[in-house]
This record gives sequence, C-alpha cells and structure tokens, in this order.
Amino acid sequence: MKTLFCNIGWMESYKGQSARDQIQGGGSYVQEKGMGHEVCNFAVHQDTVYGYVQPPKAKGQPGEGQIRIERIGGDQSDFVTSVLVVWTAARPEGGTVVVGWYKGATVYRHHQEFQNTPALHKKNNCRGYWIKAKSKDAVLLPVDQRTFEIPRKVKGGMGQANVWFADSPDSANTLSGVSALVAGKRIKKNGSRSRVTDPEHNAKVEEAAIKKTRSHFEELGYRVESVENDNVGWDLEATAGRATLRIEVKGLSGTLPVSELTPNEFNAFSTKSPSYRLAIVTNSLQEPHLIICRYSSEQRGWVIDGHPSFEVQVEPRSSAIVKVRI
Repeated sequence: MKTLFCNIGWMESYKGQSARDQIQGGGSYVQEKGMGHEVCNFAVHQDTVYGYVQPPKAKGQPGEGQIRIERIGGDQSDFVTSVLVVWTAARPEGGTVVVGWYKGATVYRHHQEFQNTPALHKKNNCRGYWIKAKSKDAVLLPVDQRTFEIPRKVKGGMGQANVWFADSPDSANTLSGVSALVAGKRIKKNGSRSRVTDPEHNAKVEEAAIKKTRSHFEELGYRVESVENDNVGWDLEATAGRATLRIEVKGLSGTLPVSELTPNEFNAFSTKSPSYRLAIVTNSLQEPHLIICRYSSEQRGWVIDGHPSFEVQVEPRSSAIVKVRI
C-alpha cells in the first residue's frame, strides 16, 4: 500500500479555528502566527476534504518545497493517486500519535491553489492544499482514540520533517500497526491487564461496568490499572505513551444515563481536568452501553466524543453528615 505520513498541529476537529478549537503545536509558523493552514484538513466541501502539510524544501530552494511523490509510486507527473495518507500530531501530553487518515487520496508534488476557495477555508486563510480525498474516505479519530504512537527520531521512525514515507525495512512494524488501525483492528499491548479487583466488594452492575470500560480502553491501545481501592476519586487509570487518563466508572442497570457522584468523586470531576473521564455504562448486566464524558478546554464544557449532539448536564447538590450525640 502506498502510504504517506504527514505531521500537523493538534486540534480536536480540524474544521477551522474557533474559540472552542485552537491549533496547538505544529512548528514555528503556528507559534508565530497563531494559526496553521492544516486547520481545515477535515472540513468537507462538496464531498471532498483538502489536506495541508508543510513539506521540507531543499536548502536555498524558494517557495513551498515539494512532496517527493516518486517515493510513493509517482513518476514525473505532478500527482499520484490511491495513497493512504496518515495524519499525525504531537499530543499535548507528549508523543506523536495518529489523529486520522485519508484513504485513496491524491497527493500532489507541488502546492495546489484553490480556483474557488471554499468559504470556511477562506475564512481561515487556507488558500490551497497538497492532498485531497473523498470525504467518505476520511477518518478523524476522537481524542481518546488517538493512542497509536509514531516513533520519532529513531531508526525506522519519523524524523524532524513533517512528511515521512516510512519506506525503509525498519519501518515495517509501524506500517503494519497503522494498517491494522485503519482496518479497524488494534493490537493490545503486553501487560495491558491491570491488577485484579476484588469482586466481593463490588456489586454485579459495577463489576460489569468496570469490565466494559476497561475492555474499551484496552482495545484503544491503553494500558489500564485499577485504583478503585485507593480513594482518589476515580476507578481506573489508562496510559498510552505519556498520556494518562483518570476514569471514574458508573454502572447502571437501566437505560437512562443519569448517575450520582460521591463528594470525593465530584471533587475530581470539578477540576475539569483534560485527563479526567466519566464513564457511564447503562444496561450493564444485559447489553452494556458505554458513554464517556470528558471536559473539553477548547469547547469549555463537558462533551461526548462521537456524539456532538449529546448534552451533558451537571446538577450539583449539597450533602452533610449528621451526628446525633446521646
């Protein structure tokens, strides 16, 4: 498979900059200008997505540089088709991870200017592109699913350049893992099973919810540990590379996703940490359904990845301990 890796700045949606979604990282240009031309990489215009990456240019070479498409099956023409383009970005917590991909993409040797710039692209000063694909072939991973880490600055890994062809024999393992990811499969990492919880101290519903949540994050590539007995305000800790999520799990036997938090749990919830997750599992004992709430700093509120229309309502309540002295 012809594969091209493109490293860009970090965003949640790549559908234009907004108060809720600002680009992070992405090199000196983003740091200087506060924006990047990749901010619309997953914005759909007439069933097409247009991708931007800043390729390297030879020393003393003017202009935008070029993508050496001959390394992905191109010839002397200006473009090559049927390429798997894998988009990567530096996660805020550290490490470069896969954020999405285009399948069957067209990759151009030189920067292409829009003849009629789409409105959103124009608003974000995105005047052209290097890559395009059908929107149906474009996949942007939700934040919690961005766990596949790309090796950097090591033999067989991505270097400093934003464009990587992964065409050396030492890159075979990375390519194999990415192919599995694109195919909807994830390889669990060794040691992903955490220390065993004591089922005697947990209700069956809660046990089923923990199991469902643990399995979900392990399938995403996290290594999961239980901290249920540590009284820290959450039940599980899931680690992928340098990113660690703190997950409070609430199991319900019914189908209505409403749950209460203890004062200790609510204290952890109220920090609004980007690393905190509230996992609510409904219908736990029959057909468990997992809903994961996280706090989005960009959107300044609680959101559910993959369900932008879902609303998370928080109703704080007061409580007290009453002691009667006799």
